[in-house]
Amino acid sequence: MADDYQRLVEGYSWFGFLAFDNLDLVADRIRAMIGGGQPYTWVAANEMFGLRPEVRTGQVATTVRAERRTHDGNVECGYLNVADTYGVWGLNTDVATQHEAAAKDGRGRTYLVFECGQLMAEHFAPAGHRLCWVIAPEGASPA
Repeated sequence: MADDYQRLVEGYSWFGFLAFDNLDLVADRIRAMIGGGQPYTWVAANEMFGLRPEVRTGQVATTVRAERRTHDGNVECGYLNVADTYGVWGLNTDVATQHEAAAKDGRGRTYLVFECGQLMAEHFAPAGHRLCWVIAPEGASPA
């Protein structure tokens, strides 16, 4: 395992693109953050709506799941889904490695930052507008 992914596994600050080669590690990290009944705040800003934040506090995750599916017989997609108090939120990828994601057009990739006990995600809706999310456990002091 690369040192970069070891940081992800061990809970240190980590940033990079969501890809098939780290999908399960990212899901494990999210499970460690919010999967044990730890209340958290979810904040979303959508470029289409002027990046005005939507805030949901006191969320509790019931399921954190990563899976891969094949669509149209040849396009593999990776999904990370979290079911919580409000509903479901998720991220996806269709690239094998971070290197491949870095070479891809900005609108087709998901960028993640794990830092200070929080997750920041920048990704794009199917319609093409940018979405920025922050997931932060409540009551935990930043590490």
